[in-house]
Amino acid sequence: MTSQSPVRHYARVVRHFASTRAPEVLALQASPILGIFLGGFSPERGGVLRPGLLLAGSLALTAHVFVFNDWAGHSSDIRDPRRATHAFARRGISGRQVACFATALLICANVAFATVGGPAILLGVAIATLSLLYSCSPNFGKSTPVVASVNHLLGGALHFLLGYTLSHDLDARGLVISLFFGLVFAGGHLNQEVRDYEGDLRNGIRTSAVVFGRRRTFLASLCIFMAAYATLDGLAALGLLPRLLLLSTIVWPLHVACSLRALRRGLGFETALWMQRRYRLLFAFIGLAMLAR
Repeated sequence: MTSQSPVRHYARVVRHFASTRAPEVLALQASPILGIFLGGFSPERGGVLRPGLLLAGSLALTAHVFVFNDWAGHSSDIRDPRRATHAFARRGISGRQVACFATALLICANVAFATVGGPAILLGVAIATLSLLYSCSPNFGKSTPVVASVNHLLGGALHFLLGYTLSHDLDARGLVISLFFGLVFAGGHLNQEVRDYEGDLRNGIRTSAVVFGRRRTFLASLCIFMAAYATLDGLAALGLLPRLLLLSTIVWPLHVACSLRALRRGLGFETALWMQRRYRLLFAFIGLAMLAR
């Protein structure tokens, strides 16, 4: 009985985070998947083992980022009415168990990346370092406006490059394409700060939304998204991405229209979620267009 007890404990940890974090973890795999294909990978030439290992490592690393962030912010989650019911402490899960789970995920990611190659290891370490700074650093983390967005800009770019460098050397083309993914990630992060404004304000977490206000932060998010669209059009015009993406100019007005409607609705929790679903759908269409030959 006692030998099975730890197994049951950690199974509960896995089930909890799978139910609360799995959708976000899976959604973020779009960046390395697109990176794999835009880096020129071909299943006919390279097989599926290396990309499979890379994506397994990416899944483990992304899950580690979320689990570690939840571990680092568990005390504030308990005080946030919207998060308290989903906090792991309310499910009989200890901080030690979560820390062990986060460590195990990081180890699994590194093992997978080590099998893939050196660039994957280096990029994985860089992403994990950004996660550590965001969750734990008082000066370079979530409580420092603008800096937190730079963290997400870099993290989004590195996550794309994780896939891009699977079968392609890191080059100027990869770097400029990664800028688009970083901008999208940073814009989405600011929308998330608008969503979490009330809880962050209650806990004294100085996000951009808390310091500058929800409206200014939401408009900053819109500006970053517009910069992402402009980057995308520039890359398509230069032939670095499929020219089909020049049609993304059609998406710009749709994004702006959704943003204006969100402003009229009032920038509360539900509105930020409403906006998140819509811009993710728009970028999903763009991601499919990136695969066009």
